[in-house]
Amino acid sequence: MTRVQISAAEFEQLYRATAGEVHGYLRRRVGDDAADLLSEVYVVAWRRRGDLPGEDLRRAWLYGVARRLLLSHHRGVARTAEAERSVAPPVDDDGERAEGRAAIVREALAALSESDRELIQLTEWEGLSASEAALTIGIKPGTARVRLHRARGRLAADPRLRALVGAELTGRRPEA
Repeated sequence: MTRVQISAAEFEQLYRATAGEVHGYLRRRVGDDAADLLSEVYVVAWRRRGDLPGEDLRRAWLYGVARRLLLSHHRGVARTAEAERSVAPPVDDDGERAEGRAAIVREALAALSESDRELIQLTEWEGLSASEAALTIGIKPGTARVRLHRARGRLAADPRLRALVGAELTGRRPEA
């Protein structure tokens, strides 16, 4: 992988070309904290601008930085949530229809391994190629393609997801 030190102007161009996509990736995973994480992604990129890969792989490299920052963020959120659970009573959710559908998708994704789940999200939600997603999570492109194929198969076989998709297509409510 060729690494090149980029100028401030080239860095600005990289930011303008990729910040919207990276922000969307972060926002879909952390909501309101996305802007702060986006800033951190580009601070890391600026500090490591001598380590940036060639132009064709920079987008995937930025997603990799964002992913590592997300993992760190999620660990912090989990610690905070655990501390809050220890002092706060549980809150009941009335389970609106949209939340129910989202819960089914989250559960189906949660059944996948962390790396398979991330492959699905990077390729389907972020529009990265399998090779770009592989670079993002640190595996070989061929491995990513095989894992992605198998993960898609597991999702397609999930009975609750199948019922949800069938219900969406026919306009009826999925069975609980």
